[in-house]
Amino acid sequence: MPDRGLHVAMLGIDGTGKSTMAEMLSELLSADGHAVKKLSYRGELREASRTNTRHALQELWVESLRLLYLGVEELVPPPSYVEFDGEDWERRLRDTPVAANVPVGPLAAAWLEWVGQVLLRHESVIPNLAAGVHVVDESFGLKTAFRELLLASRLNADPAMADEIDTAKTVLSRLFATCRPDIGLVITSPIEQAYRWRMRQKGALGILESMTVAGGDAHLDGFVEIQSTCDAYFREFAASAGWTVFEMEDLSPQDNFDRLLGVLRAHPVMASLLPDRGEHAGSVSTADATGGLNV
Repeated sequence: MPDRGLHVAMLGIDGTGKSTMAEMLSELLSADGHAVKKLSYRGELREASRTNTRHALQELWVESLRLLYLGVEELVPPPSYVEFDGEDWERRLRDTPVAANVPVGPLAAAWLEWVGQVLLRHESVIPNLAAGVHVVDESFGLKTAFRELLLASRLNADPAMADEIDTAKTVLSRLFATCRPDIGLVITSPIEQAYRWRMRQKGALGILESMTVAGGDAHLDGFVEIQSTCDAYFREFAASAGWTVFEMEDLSPQDNFDRLLGVLRAHPVMASLLPDRGEHAGSVSTADATGGLNV
């Protein structure tokens, strides 16, 4: 039997470089001869090994986006993943201004994120770890669920539904906290820096990267509104779940990665996997020297 793999999960606001850090870590481990699975929800839409799992994730992804626009009568995206993807509905939804919407759609979508997390955990993370494959998870599902709950709150005016949204936040936070990785990282940065990086990378904000679904601003102000609230919540989650907060600086990807490696070396198993390069430690917010690194 192979040794169990190591599970590294990343959470954080948009534009901080999570995908870049995950890619660089995966490449470094792979180049040193280790088996690595870089995991993302979007990647598993095409790469999930079991056909039924792949189709289930595709349906969940489409339905979560359809639910976000549940009250937008002029938009009727197709339920078929093949049609939705082939007709570029994600871009069409992103580029359509929203004048009116309903909170129940984003609220329901948040619960679908937990369903997706269950599938990813049991169909990819656990089997890969058991086979001795190290899993680098760049898109821990709590991020999307919390953003959807924020949008539901912004759209809602009913006190009873406000209680339901608050309860969903509490329950989903507890559920996601049970999916405890060996190393949990909240990757953060100044909000306007993240906005600059995102616009430089993609040229436009994604559907859940601003307040557009709730009829709010689709540019910098909307980005700051949703991301600042998310950042505060992710820091709270890190403190309660024992994750490490890593602050990205306005440096090159390689310089930030070198700093991150210094943090990762606090975990003895990860330290044994990494090549000896002498990187310095990054800016870390933890309760102790190994907070978020499950030794």
